[in-house]
Amino acid sequence: MNINLFFTLINNHLKCCGDGDIDEDNYWDEEHRRRDANVMLDDYISTHFANVNLILVGDLNDNLNDPDNSNIFLNFIQNSDNYQFIDMNIALGSSNNWSWPGINSSYSASHFDHILITNELFDEFENEGSLVQTIRLEEYFDGGWSDYEKYISDHRPVGLSLKFNP
Repeated sequence: MNINLFFTLINNHLKCCGDGDIDEDNYWDEEHRRRDANVMLDDYISTHFANVNLILVGDLNDNLNDPDNSNIFLNFIQNSDNYQFIDMNIALGSSNNWSWPGINSSYSASHFDHILITNELFDEFENEGSLVQTIRLEEYFDGGWSDYEKYISDHRPVGLSLKFNP
């Protein structure tokens, strides 16, 4: 049995906020900065981690399903031979499972916390037993969301389990 269980994990937290539109004339626009960060991340991954099991995770502070003209992740989404957001079904699904429920905020619920894998892990993610899901930890707190947000975070974690075949 020769399984490559080694992988590289990049944890990131991109700039928050914005109005949902990329202002091409304003370098400091939040969406512009996040899109530029993703272009740089793609270049970094391609340059330093070609042919490596790589997982990029984090609070990336934007929606995967935005229209193309305002989607900061388009460089990854359109490069589906090399990258896959394995939490796309969460982003396209019920807001009950989104990572940021928007409770006690003027912003509405969104799915901001993502997991991106490189093509070296596509087969493992397709294996029976692999799973990605938002973990609703507030259900385990006596005070529910109020206690979870007070003690942990205003975001729910997104978990990944990869099944490697021998």
